Amino acid sequence: MAAAGLKYFVDASDNWRAPVILFGRVNERSPFWWEGPDGGRILTWISRHYIQVASLFGLPPQISAGRDSLPIFLQAYDRPDYKSDGVLVFGTQVENTDLFPQQATLVGEWNKVYAFPKLRFTGFSEAMEYIGGQLGDSIPVIRADGGPYWEDGLTTDAYTTAIARSNEQRALAAEKFSTISSIINPVIRPDSEAMKLLWDNLRMFDEHTWTADRSWRDPEHKETIQQSRVKDSRATNGKLLLEQLLERAMASIADYIQRPSGTLVVFNPLSWGRSNLVEVDIDKGIELVDLATRETVLYQELYSGQGFRHARFLAKDVPAVGYKSYALQPAKIEPSPPAPSTSTTMESSYYRVVLDPETASVRSILDKELNRELVDSSSPYRFNQYVYVTGADKPRNLALEYKPNLPKPELKPHGASGGRLISVVKTAFGTVAKMESSAVNTPRVETEIFLFDGQKKIEFLNRVNKTKVYTKEAVYFAFPFAMDHPEFRYEIQNGYVNPARDIMKGGNLEWFSVQHWVAADQDNITAALIPVDGHLVTLGDIVRGAWPKEFGNRKGTIFSYLMSNYWETNWPAGQGGQYTFRYAVTSGRNLSPGALSRLGWEEMSPIEVNEIMRQDKAVTLPRPLAAAESSFLQVDLPNVVLVTWKRAEDDQGTILRFVEVDGKLGTVNVQVPILDLNSGWICNAVEKNLKPLSVSGHSFRFPVKPFEIVTIRVRGTTALYLPE
Repeated sequence: MAAAGLKYFVDASDNWRAPVILFGRVNERSPFWWEGPDGGRILTWISRHYIQVASLFGLPPQISAGRDSLPIFLQAYDRPDYKSDGVLVFGTQVENTDLFPQQATLVGEWNKVYAFPKLRFTGFSEAMEYIGGQLGDSIPVIRADGGPYWEDGLTTDAYTTAIARSNEQRALAAEKFSTISSIINPVIRPDSEAMKLLWDNLRMFDEHTWTADRSWRDPEHKETIQQSRVKDSRATNGKLLLEQLLERAMASIADYIQRPSGTLVVFNPLSWGRSNLVEVDIDKGIELVDLATRETVLYQELYSGQGFRHARFLAKDVPAVGYKSYALQPAKIEPSPPAPSTSTTMESSYYRVVLDPETASVRSILDKELNRELVDSSSPYRFNQYVYVTGADKPRNLALEYKPNLPKPELKPHGASGGRLISVVKTAFGTVAKMESSAVNTPRVETEIFLFDGQKKIEFLNRVNKTKVYTKEAVYFAFPFAMDHPEFRYEIQNGYVNPARDIMKGGNLEWFSVQHWVAADQDNITAALIPVDGHLVTLGDIVRGAWPKEFGNRKGTIFSYLMSNYWETNWPAGQGGQYTFRYAVTSGRNLSPGALSRLGWEEMSPIEVNEIMRQDKAVTLPRPLAAAESSFLQVDLPNVVLVTWKRAEDDQGTILRFVEVDGKLGTVNVQVPILDLNSGWICNAVEKNLKPLSVSGHSFRFPVKPFEIVTIRVRGTTALYLPE
């Protein structure tokens, strides 16, 4: 918010699902400077409730009610350090009701009767300027995260939540490549209306409620079903829009690549070169040839149709914000499927992994570099084990809402069991194991485990077939790291949080919302998890309705918190069907937040694929882009991520947004080979020019602070010219 140039922020909180005010009383410390990881500040007021007027005066408002309630409300501000004579009463009346017109006359009627305190209607900015001006240097500074809140509501619809989480990452790729395509060929304009609609869908999906207030008692009611359909469409329509935008942009760029039809082009939206798995359909009798190395690329066949194979291969060293080409040519020999093994041990130069077929999970992971076992053998759970939790059906318990007099629910975790090993296969990129198991209300869990030869990571792909029920439930995957007293970290939008020290007093300490990664650290060892499809984790234990006031000492188990129906309003009451949940795991000595962020961005920002078809290039023409590979932008600092590259809202050049992810000060050098730059500006996040930027040829540079979001505007002309 500070990066956007905002001065003031108000939070009107409902403590039903997070008692941040009940425990921390942060409303009574308002206003305060809220300082972010990059040092940016915004003057913040937290209201006791979003219906503060109603809580003081009733509805319709009564002067007599305020006579007794206002003195109690004002007691919190009757202290030496509060030097203003004004306070903010923010929030009028409860939602889902008609407006009470009596509110409009409340101030006048009160002031006719009472000389003190005086009431007045005011704009929020006017009130904050008045109060802040009187408080001056006495305003406190809070450097803390607000903590998790109602994010667990999204676990009531894990399927569309996973789609939306993917959309948010891939939308950035669509935005980048749409912009690049318009620079390469100025005749093409980005589809700004489709892009706006895509972002609107993402915002509306993230809005905090899903369905009608009767959804829990009447889940099959027409109103519940229709509202759920609208909410889910924000994710599904968003996916269609971003794929339309991506295909349009990639096809436009591929048209300028000096390659004929019969070429597979893979696109990397990230600002560093990378190697990642890609899945694609390849016609039978066709092989892939890497045009940069001229080597045939071996692939793993996953399934086939009458004339094609659905294949998985490792796209190696795809350039930063760029592409790499593969020729699709007649195969010299037909690939033979690898012979499967029944061994329960997988091994690479980095890890030795021992499988546990009974639970379709992992029994042991030995980090060879550290000579360290990563899996807690004393845990009741195996590594990447599916866990289904029953209980909490008794109404009015602490899993459903916070009330200090309510009982804790009796929850029972059920780990997946009855599993079997299907296959272990050696591929060109590593070893892949397949297993399956089942659990309560979950007929099948199919698990694939990828152990890479050349990369220090293990990937898990879990396909869950779950039955829809309306009894209270929760679903997790467990990752018990062998650490007895770890410190935890997890990434937020521009920084990371240690929940034991960085969350405001009163913040929720049972579940946590993760951007790209969560890590456990002990004895200079880091073990990290990338939860690709689910944003929530719990640390040390599942959600039990404990509402702890202190984080305390917890064991190193990280639970990916995927599904629940611990609600009684506004969210789906049950869910079932086919789900996919992916994870990546890595480990090392004192892994930095920057290194973890890069891995997280790679896992959650897929390499996109476009095929140059026969009808795309019927005529052979000179084309300016290199046949084998090319990069459209390079950033010299590995700790700085290009978040997006878009057309400016005022159409004056293009906007590049960067974020520093490692907590380091530095100067960033950016190369843009496709642009002859003539001017540049450092802007705020809403694209207002702040100061000129020095540009030279195809490059520009700018300073960056730890965890800072930096927005840059550049103007120039295309540097690509078609051969004569």
